[in-house]
Amino acid sequence: MPDLMLDLFDGDAFTAVTMTNYVNTHVPFTPGFLGKLGLFTAEGVYTQDVAFDDVSGQLKLISSSPRGSAPSQDVNMKGTTRKLSTTHLSREAVIKADEIANVRVLGSASQLRTAEQLVYSRVSGPTGLRAQMDYTMENLFLGATQGIVYDADGETVLWNYFNFYGQTQPAAVPVPFSTMTADDGVFDAFMRGQKRAMIKALNGFPLGGAQPIYLCGDNFFDAVVDNPEVIKARQIQAVGNANAPRIIAEAAGPYESFSYGGAIWVNYRSSDDGKVAVPTNEARGFMMGVPGLFMTYFSPADTFEFVNTQGLPVYMLQLPERQTSRARAFEVQSNPLPICLRPLHLQRLVKA
Repeated sequence: MPDLMLDLFDGDAFTAVTMTNYVNTHVPFTPGFLGKLGLFTAEGVYTQDVAFDDVSGQLKLISSSPRGSAPSQDVNMKGTTRKLSTTHLSREAVIKADEIANVRVLGSASQLRTAEQLVYSRVSGPTGLRAQMDYTMENLFLGATQGIVYDADGETVLWNYFNFYGQTQPAAVPVPFSTMTADDGVFDAFMRGQKRAMIKALNGFPLGGAQPIYLCGDNFFDAVVDNPEVIKARQIQAVGNANAPRIIAEAAGPYESFSYGGAIWVNYRSSDDGKVAVPTNEARGFMMGVPGLFMTYFSPADTFEFVNTQGLPVYMLQLPERQTSRARAFEVQSNPLPICLRPLHLQRLVKA
């Protein structure tokens, strides 16, 4: 019987390729706004390092010259190659022999199904390894939309994109909500300025479908919704509408979103422990709908069977050196590099 139990985990159902395919297709729902938004385009790479070519070109006016004279010379713009490395994320679940012995059904087929159910419940359950990996990726995505990505401890910097490009992070911009009235248009004018700044910082990217989006902490979101200027705009929009009383009475609710000033305002729902969060009196702004602006690169897993292969978002492995006669260890692994290629367009707003 012990040999039979060990053979269950050595069959086709538990090969690295089969399990990796499973965790990349059987994905449970996990809270995470940015993960569901689809902001980051995923791309697999073959190495741990990803190189970026940065060409700082600019348009220059051409001075007039007499006909027949020699033309002025164009200056060849030199590019700069910069490299970043992916990070390594891995977590292991150990399945003990007693766990299967206590629940298995007689018959080898039933034993196999029981073993599979037990393993994949640890992987795909509400608090399983796959959900933990998605939660971790949401933390990385949130950091990338702020220009600085921190590790799980909230202190160790994994990537600082401002430093990477030799830039200084712009200071937070105060928004004086308390001084705004229904008729002065200050908030609308403020937003036009913010959008212009974003567009200028995105020089070189196609902006046909671009729109600013702001992830707001609770207090900041309430200040936007309850702004007299926004309230009046909502009332004006309801004029002539049969549902005017309801429209006027209702506003965006907790953890919802609405559009105003050419931007989308989202009440970002932070984690209960506050580790994946937007500060309550602040908002984080970035441009959505710009192809190639936000990317996530994935390196291959660090095992021989995946050497020189294109990286996948997640791997599930059963490493031989971790297996014993009493327990089997299953590892879920990812090697991501989420990046914003124009960090200067990222904005921080503070409720003043």
